[in-house]
Amino acid sequence: MHYIKIPIKKAESMKALLLRNALLDRKRKVMHSTRYVYFPVISIDGAKTKKLIESSYGAIIDRVGPMRTETEDYKSMLSAVLDADEMKELTGGYDLLGNIAIIDVSDKLAEKEALISKAILASNKSITTVIAKAGAVSGIYRVRKFRYVSGKRTYNATYRENGSIFVFDVRKTFFSNRLSYERSRINALVKKAEHVAVPFAGVGPFAIEIAKAHPDAKVIAIELNGDAYKAMVKNIELNKTSNVKAYLGNVKSIAKRHASWADRVVMPTPKTSMDFLDDALILSKRVSTVHIYLFCAAEGGIKKAKDAIKAHAKANSYLVRFNNVRIVRPYSKDEIEIVIDYTIRKKDQHI
Repeated sequence: MHYIKIPIKKAESMKALLLRNALLDRKRKVMHSTRYVYFPVISIDGAKTKKLIESSYGAIIDRVGPMRTETEDYKSMLSAVLDADEMKELTGGYDLLGNIAIIDVSDKLAEKEALISKAILASNKSITTVIAKAGAVSGIYRVRKFRYVSGKRTYNATYRENGSIFVFDVRKTFFSNRLSYERSRINALVKKAEHVAVPFAGVGPFAIEIAKAHPDAKVIAIELNGDAYKAMVKNIELNKTSNVKAYLGNVKSIAKRHASWADRVVMPTPKTSMDFLDDALILSKRVSTVHIYLFCAAEGGIKKAKDAIKAHAKANSYLVRFNNVRIVRPYSKDEIEIVIDYTIRKKDQHI
């Protein structure tokens, strides 16, 4: 039997990864030791799957483990009330934000929504609430409307990731559990006593995870959404990361107050990040690393984005070196979300 062995601090992000990719075997129990969590998996066939797991700090091992006896498997429960075509509509499963499961039920399955939510609640005791998407992500704050379905009537999520805890109202703030690997990756790149700036910080996941892992670092987190800012302040207290300074306001004005301050700039706002290259430059020291997240065309979009950064460098008299480009996830049929890591060197500095 295959299991994924993962350090306890990274267990929540690995669980989210396995759920998103329909790899978690709910018929067997998750096992624990003093340092590791062991997740049972359905299959690890294929080099792509193995690479996905191993790149997220998981190790694939063989061991014997007990079967689940407390609840039935989610998909098994549904197969008793949904036909084969209806089951295909649920290939994406559900998004999990701690205590809240988020479903996206098609019109074909609208009448079966209650059955689906009942199966989710019965199959995972940590889930207390099921809500449904009721609109697309929209507006300057990139928030989404949700509709209560079943369980405890709340929209307040308590989400754990990489040893940190985050509380927030899913209706009022943007949060993506799909960036859990990226937060681990960036965290691992931060060096001793760095100054890290996080524009568009949301409820604080990038800033807080960096600050918690690097108590000698200084982190500033900038957010325009007042609800997200309030949640971030609370999350800073919950995680005891006093080395994070939260700012409520416009990135452009706050960047000017921290000119040439940052060794590293993390910009996790893929819709508009390319509009803020000036601010990344202002925040940066003479030598700094920038991690910029953006949506682009699946065909040719990466080259176009890199060319835009090079053009900005030329126009503003700094040198740029690209360190890494990574596809974070597919976003739509023709678009992907990517992250570009690049180094800035100002004036006569050499790369």
